[in-house]
Amino acid sequence: MKTYSLLLLAFLVSYSSLSQSTLNRPQTPTPPFYYNIEDVTFKNIQDSVTLAGTLTFPKDGSNFPAAVLISGSGAQNRNEEIMGHKLFWVLADFLTKQGIAVLRYDDRGTAESTGSFAEALTQDFAKDVEAAVDFLKTRPEINQEAIGLIGHSEGGVIAPMVASNRPEDIGFIVLLAGVTIPGDTLMKLQKELSLRSMGSSETYIEQELLFDTQLMPIITTTPIDKLSESLKDFTTEYLNNHPEFVKTRGMTAEAYTNTLVASYTNPWFYNFINYNPSSALQNTKCPILALNGTNDTQVPSKENLDALKQLKLSYPEKNITTKAYPKLNHLFQESVTGSVFEYGRIEQTIAPYVLVDISSWINSVVE
Repeated sequence: MKTYSLLLLAFLVSYSSLSQSTLNRPQTPTPPFYYNIEDVTFKNIQDSVTLAGTLTFPKDGSNFPAAVLISGSGAQNRNEEIMGHKLFWVLADFLTKQGIAVLRYDDRGTAESTGSFAEALTQDFAKDVEAAVDFLKTRPEINQEAIGLIGHSEGGVIAPMVASNRPEDIGFIVLLAGVTIPGDTLMKLQKELSLRSMGSSETYIEQELLFDTQLMPIITTTPIDKLSESLKDFTTEYLNNHPEFVKTRGMTAEAYTNTLVASYTNPWFYNFINYNPSSALQNTKCPILALNGTNDTQVPSKENLDALKQLKLSYPEKNITTKAYPKLNHLFQESVTGSVFEYGRIEQTIAPYVLVDISSWINSVVE
């Protein structure tokens, strides 16, 4: 995820490429591995992208259920590595030991995958996931009726996109802090929670929320080719009428305006803010497991799980399971505040009981 705290997460993703030799990450898998590990490539022919990844599956048996792991926002490698935490490697290792094959891959334009990450929208990443599913369907080890998707954060937006578009091919989806509410609504909630977790004053938070309340309707009603001019006009007028707002932002009015325009006219960001996941979720036929942490400041637990609970009430026939974990953050670490700045200080990569819940649920729905 991006924007305010999402931009902070993008910083953390970039920082994760630096030396992590001093960080203790006890859950990172280490040899020996008692399952098959295979480096693979597959193609998104439609976009001329080659994805590079890792397929893991048990040594004994056949006809394994399988899961494609879908990363959150920001260019990430197949391990969804952030601050030395290799969330997807830990998840893949655990699931494979429970008899579930796992395919994880580098985002397009990242590590060993080709293509351009910067030019892609969420819908483009969905096409990469479809290519991953097509690849698994060629593998003799895989149960063709039990291929599912596990999406984290933005990946939780992508999974229902694919499941609703390919109902005959997707057996289940797991949403790990997946976004289920409109993008503009998420942005305001996310900003409030992120600022509060970092100890910002209530006055500062109120100023930000008032600004966003007037800003978001402009973004959701203005075509992107006209957005830059509209944002400049709105911001200039707002800052003139609220001089105290500028003083507490640590930059000139011109610099603030330019930064805001550059952010919100980014095609990915504009598309995300204007996207509502409800239609894809409504059209998803397979079982859904949605997990969130109550300390998540990026994808608020209550509002996103409530959207799925309401969907279940409207469509009782749907197989939807939701669970909120007390004190877990966006990475499903046991945390204190949920702030993104805690991620690197916490040694735990993902709470072990979350891993158990994911694997148990998958094995229950594919039996």
